[in-house]
Amino acid sequence: MRRSKAVSAIALAAVATMVLGACGSGTGNQAGGGNEQQQNQKPGEIGAQDQVYKRPKVNDAGDVTIAVEENYRDYNNFIGATNSQASTRVGNITIPSPYVGVYTNGQILPEIDGDLMESVKVVSPDPQVVEYKFQKAAVWEDGSPIGCTDIYLGYVAHGLASDKFDSEKTGYEDISKVECKDDNKTATLTFGKKFADYRGLFSSIGNNGLLPEHVLKAKTGVDVTQITKDNVASKAADIDKASKFYTTDWQKHDPSVAVSGGPYRVKTTDLRDTTVLERNPKWWGNPGGPATITLRTNTNAQSASQQLQNKEVQAIDVQADAPTATQLSKVSTVKTFAQGGQTYEHIDFNMSKPLFKDNPELRNAIATCINRQAIIDNLIKDINPNAKPLGNFMFMPNEAGYEDHYSNIGKGDADAAKKLMEGGGWKLNGDGIYEKNGTKASFTLGYKTVVRRNKTYQLVADSCKKAGIQVISGQQDSFNDESLPKSNFDAALFAWVGNLVKSSSYANYASQSAGGTSNYALYSDPDMDKAYAEANANLDFKSRVDQLNNVDKIIAKDMFSVPLFQLPDYTAYDAGWGASDGTKVGDLSYVNFAGGVTWNVYAWQKRQ
Repeated sequence: MRRSKAVSAIALAAVATMVLGACGSGTGNQAGGGNEQQQNQKPGEIGAQDQVYKRPKVNDAGDVTIAVEENYRDYNNFIGATNSQASTRVGNITIPSPYVGVYTNGQILPEIDGDLMESVKVVSPDPQVVEYKFQKAAVWEDGSPIGCTDIYLGYVAHGLASDKFDSEKTGYEDISKVECKDDNKTATLTFGKKFADYRGLFSSIGNNGLLPEHVLKAKTGVDVTQITKDNVASKAADIDKASKFYTTDWQKHDPSVAVSGGPYRVKTTDLRDTTVLERNPKWWGNPGGPATITLRTNTNAQSASQQLQNKEVQAIDVQADAPTATQLSKVSTVKTFAQGGQTYEHIDFNMSKPLFKDNPELRNAIATCINRQAIIDNLIKDINPNAKPLGNFMFMPNEAGYEDHYSNIGKGDADAAKKLMEGGGWKLNGDGIYEKNGTKASFTLGYKTVVRRNKTYQLVADSCKKAGIQVISGQQDSFNDESLPKSNFDAALFAWVGNLVKSSSYANYASQSAGGTSNYALYSDPDMDKAYAEANANLDFKSRVDQLNNVDKIIAKDMFSVPLFQLPDYTAYDAGWGASDGTKVGDLSYVNFAGGVTWNVYAWQKRQ
């Protein structure tokens, strides 16, 4: 899966979070309980006091092993070339983040990381000024302080020179200056234009984090704090040096430059099959429970479930298929957690390809011939019985503001699809495939090697074949890593992992020239760019909901992407394990954008 660089009258969902209960089939061994609930909270006003989260004091829990579908790949996971949900399983416990996502009582809440920060507050609403105060004890694993210059690096990478740094600029481009004081422990940000989702900047709730500015300075000789809005052009040479290091040397994992600022550090990794983490000896907060955390790749959900039952692993974080989920729900030594999350499956058409760019009727016909309910019935219902075809890219079905803008497509209507094709000048050949001007209605659907995705492809190919459209399998083990970010596909089947801040999805849908660093389908609509940018600057909850729904209506009109379903957040784990809040050991949970099941792995404990 890929995740969005994308998710208050600040963030629509940074404080107005989803209220989610566990759901799924089984005999009662699920974590949580109850049904999915409609999220109906409103965000705090600008400057409202945010809750503070501190990691609990826990006992030594020994070693933990987790089976994962994809392993850690990149230290810098905040650029368009990386941008992988798989790396968040490590980044969430190694990369500092002023705000973190916390799962509590069925809700995913954004809270200030109290171990890292003394405070984060809005000191002025107009002009918008945000002050970050770091804990004086907060240091990188090499002993250097974590603080304002690390924020400044993010400001340069995402704001002043985002194109060079291959970084999303939404929100960062609205910052007019960053001032450092108090021995680098206070950062004051002044915004030239109001930005609703400021809580998502530099933080995991906005799919970002802080990287060590002092390492970049030592390796390149560049002091990024000397780069300002007024001298960007004259600092071109420094920007080139710094951006090369940021986008190249911080890809993959070089231990000499990939330093940790969290409770764990990477001990060893082959960036493919196995990553081992150990406690960070320089961590200043409560030490984590597990002494080591091993992430072991297993792309087969059935095999991973067997490892769990054999107690070879303590938890699995894989894309479960229905048979596996049903089987595990009946195993007394296993607990499962399933909920409708922020992740959604979809098919994107590559809008640089003449086949799709020049033939909107073909895009609409494909959307019409796909049978989304059949996909859900075959692949999702046994995991999440509440699942239904997705009708919105801005909001999930269990969020306030959700409107279905795709109710007229995805019903497997071959006759209606044929009418669209013939209305666009396509003629049905003797081989049963439409053709126009020597071009056949045939394309390759790329997707990562995952059982569920292969089954999705088969269902799509079978239903669209009846409409005279040929869909060829483009299954690849490395599709998400290589072909997708390079836009090397006809059409792509994948998932975006959304977030608590809606502005972060902007990079997935905006024109690349307007900041669409994760817009792999190369879609472009200036009206959508403008509408989305206006919504990001709106601090009023109700009108922002309307604006974001208007954004989704424009995307639906253009039909460059077909929404399939809201993917269940799912994990299964050894019933002898849980997570502690410092007073008791409860069930494990799942926050996809914050590392999935590892979001609070530092608090894991063996049950008594």
